[in-house]
Amino acid sequence: MANKIVLNEVSYHGKGAVLSVPEEAKLRGFHKAFICSDPDLVKFNVTKKVTDLLDKEGLAYEV
Repeated sequence: MANKIVLNEVSYHGKGAVLSVPEEAKLRGFHKAFICSDPDLVKFNVTKKVTDLLDKEGLAYEV
């Protein structure tokens, strides 16, 4: 049985990688982000780390 993995063109990982989100979104010409999260990540402010960065750069999003 064959397995297939499709990876993004660009993938950031490691400490501080989330800081690249706004710049990468702008480079790609994105105007609005769709953030897929879950209630616990929202509850513990993990999602907020991303939305705060997008707010700072004036990028719209939907969670």
